[in-house]
Amino acid sequence: MVNPLEIEISRQIEIDVSSIRRILLTRLRFMGDVILTTPLIRQLRRVFPQAHLAYMTEAPYASLLQHNPHLDEIIAIKTRPAGSPWAEVRQQWQLFRDLRRRQFDLVIDLFGNPRSAQLTWATGARWRVGGDYRGRRWLYTVRVPQNGPHVDAIAFHQRSLQVIGLNGGDKRTELFLTGAEKQAGAAYLKACGFSLSAPIVGLHPGATWPNKIWPAANFAAVARQLMSEGVQVFLTCGPGEEAIVREVREHSGGRAVAGDVLPLRKLASILHHFSGMIANDCGVMHMAVAVGTPTIGIFGPGEPDIWFPYDPPHRAFWTDIDCRPCHQNHCPLGTLECMHRIAPEPVAQTMLHMLKKAA
Repeated sequence: MVNPLEIEISRQIEIDVSSIRRILLTRLRFMGDVILTTPLIRQLRRVFPQAHLAYMTEAPYASLLQHNPHLDEIIAIKTRPAGSPWAEVRQQWQLFRDLRRRQFDLVIDLFGNPRSAQLTWATGARWRVGGDYRGRRWLYTVRVPQNGPHVDAIAFHQRSLQVIGLNGGDKRTELFLTGAEKQAGAAYLKACGFSLSAPIVGLHPGATWPNKIWPAANFAAVARQLMSEGVQVFLTCGPGEEAIVREVREHSGGRAVAGDVLPLRKLASILHHFSGMIANDCGVMHMAVAVGTPTIGIFGPGEPDIWFPYDPPHRAFWTDIDCRPCHQNHCPLGTLECMHRIAPEPVAQTMLHMLKKAA
């Protein structure tokens, strides 16, 4: 009997579905980007229920994939070592050999930078799917066109399935926490003085890029308004973000609780217990959505139609001005008007409405 899926795939490329026994999906970095690939993990497992499904990413992001029931293996690779270039060459060669020994049949590269393209090629897999980028397109046997329609980040990744005849599936992102992790998150919040029987809203005032940081005064204004309505406020903090968290706390009257810099899974276990989350356009925003917390994203130079591919109750805020999106890490005009024009009052009121609707 002919496999209907094989017929569907054969319209795209000649591939024998029954021969796909070992699959590697890879996105080397970053936090939010890895989370945005989780719908593809789920879809590949649905289509290939018996295949060995591995995911390769850089070590700092591997914990995001732990306990994912759709994965058989997580390959956490080291970032490139500092120092002697020979150490880098030796590490890369060892990784090449390890990947080749694993004998993957299908590899899907969702990053497409020179290193991930080389690693994909090194697997020796017959079907190597990656972007049709100049200078490295030849490393793939199936190329994903880069001049397609304007789509969100998840739909963009799903094109890597569509070129081999697979449906993209739904766009729900997910992180999997154990019962013990959820209990640890609850215990941490209780130790910070929170009651889990009353609403807790997290605020994340930091971000990797300066252009994506909403003013601390605005986060503080939101915190004050939420707390005036009886909402508990927790300020989450990433590495190097201690100063802005302190500033928000001080401007909020010292009543908002500032959390520690936590490992990713510990942070996720805390976000899981929040009633809502307000965050800049950063990885924590995507983490909050993935653990099921209603989330508001604050966007400046970025594009919410690409980087906020989430349905209600999640909501994005941005300002339509001529110079955005600019994709710059620092404001070329020196004004950061795209962020300053987003007023705190509508953000706070929207969160209060979300809390009331969920009650």
